[in-house]
Amino acid sequence: MDDVDRLVVAGHTPPGVTSMVGYRSVPDPGVHRGLPSSTLVFIVSRNEGVYADGLAANPVVLGGMHTQASTIRTPVAQEGVQVAVHPLASRALFGRPAAELDVSTFSGLDQLGARAGRLHQRMSETSSWAASFDVLRADLVSVWNPDLLPRPELVAAWRLLEQGASVASTARGVGFSERRLQTLFQGEFGCSPRMVAQLMRFERTTGLIRASVADGARGFLADVAARAGYADQAHLTREFRRFAGITPGGWVREEFANVQAVDVEHGEPLEV
Repeated sequence: MDDVDRLVVAGHTPPGVTSMVGYRSVPDPGVHRGLPSSTLVFIVSRNEGVYADGLAANPVVLGGMHTQASTIRTPVAQEGVQVAVHPLASRALFGRPAAELDVSTFSGLDQLGARAGRLHQRMSETSSWAASFDVLRADLVSVWNPDLLPRPELVAAWRLLEQGASVASTARGVGFSERRLQTLFQGEFGCSPRMVAQLMRFERTTGLIRASVADGARGFLADVAARAGYADQAHLTREFRRFAGITPGGWVREEFANVQAVDVEHGEPLEV
């Protein structure tokens, strides 16, 4: 089996996918936190599956936008491919809006049925990481249906929030009242526009923290808070506790030794 640290897979990510990452973990008595983000999680295991939130092994993980961290155990070695899917692509890839994707069991088998079963079977039969990525990429490309993308106003609203616009200015920008925008966001994403914006900021924050750790920086949280748009480091810590259930410093100490992963498109080792 290829060493995941050296994995470099050529090719483009499928439509609607923001990243594809291969991972391998070793048996460990501790837990890994699956952090909330502004993307959807889709994981296909190459073995028995992911152990999350005290549930049985889940060979195909699929979940909507969640606002609380999940706890993931690694009682046995685990490996597979994790895909970050843009919520705007949920209908086109999974046939339903992100709001309808389960956030309690994250069971892809329950939500995708035979498709998930076949996909896991094919993945478990692959003998190389390149083959695993090819299997998953082919599945996503084959089901992509651009006719199911959300209405243009929702796409535009999402982009405005990504750029840091307020909910009020976003609503004005797409010609809706704030109440109408909230109703549409809840129906499509299962979250309010304000919550989506907060998840976007939290995701930027974890990215900045990862980069700082990779650079060997010290005392970087105040800088991260300013760059991510928090009022100060205390504000960052409150929001981090809210979404992750732990302080930023505690998360760094807990998290950065559990799993070796690699970015599919760039082949850059990640500590996650």
